[in-house]
Amino acid sequence: MQQLAHKNPWKTVFVIVAFVFLATALGIAGWFYRYSRLQELPPPPVQALRATRQVARITADPQAAKAPVTETPGNSRSSPEQMPTRSRFEISLDPMQKFQEDLRKTLRHDLVPAFPELPKFLGDPVAKSPDPARERFVFQLVETAENRQADQRPAILLAADLVANDIWCPSENKEQCNQLRGEFAQHKLTLEYSELGGGFYYQRDLLWRVWQQYPETDLGAKAFVLLLELGWDSSGTCAKGREQFREMIRQGDSFLQQWPTSRQRAEVLFLTGQAYATWWSLSNEPADSPMADYVDPKRYNDGAEEARLKAISYFEQVQQLAPEAKVAEYAHQILPALREQQIQTTYKFFCGYD
Repeated sequence: MQQLAHKNPWKTVFVIVAFVFLATALGIAGWFYRYSRLQELPPPPVQALRATRQVARITADPQAAKAPVTETPGNSRSSPEQMPTRSRFEISLDPMQKFQEDLRKTLRHDLVPAFPELPKFLGDPVAKSPDPARERFVFQLVETAENRQADQRPAILLAADLVANDIWCPSENKEQCNQLRGEFAQHKLTLEYSELGGGFYYQRDLLWRVWQQYPETDLGAKAFVLLLELGWDSSGTCAKGREQFREMIRQGDSFLQQWPTSRQRAEVLFLTGQAYATWWSLSNEPADSPMADYVDPKRYNDGAEEARLKAISYFEQVQQLAPEAKVAEYAHQILPALREQQIQTTYKFFCGYD
């Protein structure tokens, strides 16, 4: 029994040492096996790094940085049919308000000696309304102009046009409107019905007459500017179609070629530049915009880039010709946006009536 007690401790030590050695050997063998398997794997892919670099290049592009990059299956930026998303801009300044204020001031100064009542009717534009006194004064001006010398007529007729433009006859006054239309017709003037306006409106006949009969005079050129500002359509109901900017461009470019030294050249450049800018913006109208039901960008793609460059050229000329005028202030605001290929939020000379 004493011999067995003597041998048991050695056996225990031996078993422990053997177990530790075996565990260590298995651990080392496992590490070597895992290491050898890792060496057989291919290197990690580099697509993620390449994608990161591509995004960095797009962000660095001053044009692409204007809009977020959104890519979905079947709708990637690389698709040639995908329209680029452009930043939009809006300018609240209207230089034509100053132009009309100055014109009214000039007419009052020149005509008050002959027409003392003129300041009463030729102040700031007022809300359109029935006004028998105003109507009688318009007829007085027209009749007087017919008996004056040719050089005096443009001012009187233009003043009469501005006074008459505030006349309106509500459609519910049918008998009164019919009588007024007859009186207008006697002076070769027209009142036309506007369903949305709910009445009859003066059609700016005298404004057209001043331009057509006295184009070489200063007031004739001012009448031309006012017609351009109307989109070359004085109906108020888009009678000549939505795309007023096209006729605007034809008329504006023709004037600039025919009258290169006109005192109204800066205003004509300004208005024609607006028409070209509208063409450019229409060609980039987003499909999800409020105007999507009215604007098909494909219709305006041809010539759109040339229109943008033309607009830039015209606004640059405005700055050179009249650096202190309101039209130059407008040009200063719109030029950076056009150079960066931005588009307008609202369109001048694209008519809507419905």
